[in-house]
This record gives sequence, C-alpha cells and structure tokens, in this order.
Amino acid sequence: MAPLSADDRPALRPRLRLVAILLLALVAASVMGNRGLLRLYEMRRARAALTREIGELAAANAALAEEVRALRTDPSRIEAIAREELGLVKPGELVYEFRATPRPPAPIEAR
Repeated sequence: MAPLSADDRPALRPRLRLVAILLLALVAASVMGNRGLLRLYEMRRARAALTREIGELAAANAALAEEVRALRTDPSRIEAIAREELGLVKPGELVYEFRATPRPPAPIEAR
C-alpha cells in the first residue's frame, strides 16, 4: 500500500469526522437511550426495591395467616381480644379501674 499523498489527506478528514460523529452518537444512544445503560441501572434498582417489598409483604402475609389460624383454633386468643378490645370480663372477676389524678394548676409567676 502506497503512502497517502498530500492530495488524499483532505478527502480523508471529512470521512473521519463523519465516522467520529457516528461513533459518538452510537455511544450516546447506548448509554442514554431507552434501552441504554442508565435505563438498565434504574431498572435493576427498581427490581431490587420490588424484591425487598415482596419479601416484606410475604412476611406480613405469613403473620396474618398465623393470626387467622390462631383465631380459628385457639379460644384463649379470642378471649384475649375480647378482654383487650371490648373490655369484657369473666363472671365473678373483679375489675379495678385506676384513674389518673388531675395535676393541680401551676402557680402563675408575677412578671
């Protein structure tokens, strides 16, 4: 192959510029496009967050399923709820109510 003469070099520069511009456009599209690297990174972060949320919801679902099982099979659990939420007592039990005493008003200081 013969070395390029001075006449061939100016014709080569516009082609190199065109190739460089096309390469830059390709790189920019692969990084910032709809299917680019940034979008891929965002989607992976979203998937990780959704995976964590699925785990939390599965744990909450398991706890609720255990609560349902206890309510269906354990009479003491139903009794505990009746006592706590409804204030029910068994016949013959004594109920003691303790009320907070109101605080005396604070003395007003002279200005």
